[in-house]
Amino acid sequence: MRYVVGVDIGGTFTDCVVLDRGGDAGVVVKIGKALSTPPDFQTGFVDALRAAAEMHGVTLENMLGDARIYHGCTVGTNALVENKVARVGLLATRGHTDTIFHMRAGARLKWMPSHYIAHVAKQTKPAPLVPKHLCAAIDERVTFDGEVLVALNEVSARAAIRLLIDRGVDALAISLVWSTANPAHEQRLRELVREIAPDMFVSISSEVSARVGEYERTIATIVNSLIGPPMHFYLDALAGDLAANGYRGDLQIMSCTGGLVDAAHATALPVLTIGSGPVAGLIGAANLARQAQPGESNNVVTADIGGTTLDIGTIFQSKPVRRPTASHGQYEYFVPTLDVRSVGAGGGSIIRAEGAVLKVGPESAGARPGPICFGRGGLEPTVTDAATVLGYLDPEYFFGGRLKLDRAAAERALATLGKPLGMDGPKTAAAAMRIVNSQMADAIWLTLTQQGYDPRDFILYGFGGGGGVHAAAIARELGMAKAVIPLSDLAAGWSAFGITASDALIAESAAVSMVSPFDPAEINTHWRALETRVQGKLVAQGVAVEAIRLTHHAELRYALQINQVPIEAEGGTYGMDAVERMVSTFEGEYERLYGKGAGYAAAGFQLTSLEVRGTTALADIDMASIGLGEPGNGGAPKGHREVHGRTGPTVTPVYDGSRLVPGDRITGPAILEFPDTTVVIDDRSAVGMAAGSVVIELNLSKEPV
Repeated sequence: MRYVVGVDIGGTFTDCVVLDRGGDAGVVVKIGKALSTPPDFQTGFVDALRAAAEMHGVTLENMLGDARIYHGCTVGTNALVENKVARVGLLATRGHTDTIFHMRAGARLKWMPSHYIAHVAKQTKPAPLVPKHLCAAIDERVTFDGEVLVALNEVSARAAIRLLIDRGVDALAISLVWSTANPAHEQRLRELVREIAPDMFVSISSEVSARVGEYERTIATIVNSLIGPPMHFYLDALAGDLAANGYRGDLQIMSCTGGLVDAAHATALPVLTIGSGPVAGLIGAANLARQAQPGESNNVVTADIGGTTLDIGTIFQSKPVRRPTASHGQYEYFVPTLDVRSVGAGGGSIIRAEGAVLKVGPESAGARPGPICFGRGGLEPTVTDAATVLGYLDPEYFFGGRLKLDRAAAERALATLGKPLGMDGPKTAAAAMRIVNSQMADAIWLTLTQQGYDPRDFILYGFGGGGGVHAAAIARELGMAKAVIPLSDLAAGWSAFGITASDALIAESAAVSMVSPFDPAEINTHWRALETRVQGKLVAQGVAVEAIRLTHHAELRYALQINQVPIEAEGGTYGMDAVERMVSTFEGEYERLYGKGAGYAAAGFQLTSLEVRGTTALADIDMASIGLGEPGNGGAPKGHREVHGRTGPTVTPVYDGSRLVPGDRITGPAILEFPDTTVVIDDRSAVGMAAGSVVIELNLSKEPV
């Protein structure tokens, strides 16, 4: 295919990156942006496609006729956040229908803010994902080793299914005890559901999350069913709109595990798409970090700053950091994901005054009505309004000149807000910018330190619509010496680009319960079975066996301890030497996470899960071949404008970023403008270009006392 298309839907904008691989100038990249259109997100999707086609000088139909589309889908995430989910019924083994109500105390607090954890008296359980009257008991029992102790009672099972349907459920979640050892009863229950209600969406836990841990596995299955119907509706509507505009290819969907799955897989397991947009940005950053110059740190923290959220990802030694669980509020569940954490801070974050205190976010103006300066009916000032008033953004060149900003309206609103505090519009804007930058830096600091990392050992990659505006200030506050705006203007649509650079990925896991000394023969049996399942699913998607790359992963813990630690394991056929190396890898990772000497080898080891991931390159993008414009003569500013810095208003040079080439070096203060990205350089920093990226070097010795 000539065109490789990546689309990422955000809270404010839908980004579309299109790579044209058919020209003589190498790969040419253009970004199309359109306002997101909730709840009919497919409309904004097609609008962004059309904008990108216009940038390439072709019609949408001609582009789609020779394209492959990769999509970061936020429908599941949005459905959960907005509580626009299906009405789900739960079928569980008799005696186990209360599992989701008991929860786990530690896990329930794991992802909550520190101030909430500290106030024990204020802690409450969240509303149940499934109310008790929609939970039905199933007569069956399987033992831990897969033996059927009590056969499935199909008569009572049919009655339970009909009862839940009569009570108005839209989808069903089936989670039986020890279905990870023997899924036959869950599979038969699904068949019974389809006999009674053929169109009912059904999830079974042995396919959603084949992991030991009844509570987390059940929650994963329920979440999958909660978002199953809205995901099915969205992908069907999107497929129809794309077909109407000439698209005949398969739609690939980004997953939170860090790879692409086909639309059918995403429809069946939509839980894999939750948080997939930010994950794509992390994948793209990791690919770029691997091409770093010798001697440059390959430890990267990513700051994806959009209109609604800041999404933070970690890359350690060129590899994205993963975690074995995901969460929805206080509910933790088993779905492996790249470790991306989101906080409510972005260009649309609303600025408010509460008494004598100025606050920013987490509420956002979103796409509708948006910031005041957009002129779309917004009434409350936002971070984007502050950036406009401070002179960071050119009102005539925002969005490449496609959206004119009303600076006067933004300044009036900020002046009104700041008047009780004794501040005019620019001072209120400067205070709000300082606050939001500090909030973002705090969130990144917490993310890194919780994982055992020192922020000073990392480089900050800032992308998304606000990455260039905030990156230098955030990096300075964290004590980082360098910040990067990856591939310059492409940073504005970096998550969409990251999707195009991702591989197809299928992961299959097996719940195991082995205590040391581990039997290599049993491990080998699991490896071969998992490899066969992974290869079979990828081949069914049209991938050649020889193109599949397999990696092996395991989860272990010390006996008598509760912390399971995921590690990458070697493949092949295991003997005792391979088993010993796997245990040694676990011990090293455990000490890195919890401190030297924290392990307890004398108690022995437990192997709890094995996983095989299969990947294959789809678009196979070489970042070095990407052309973003016609460079040259970038050392001279294209103009000047007044910018409010830390010492007050200063007439600041403005440069055309697309003209910069490696070797050009600009000392701040300065503004770099690209069609979709603006980079703010303060008076204590310098900037240059490296492999198409903007590299900001912060002079930390010039920090104010």
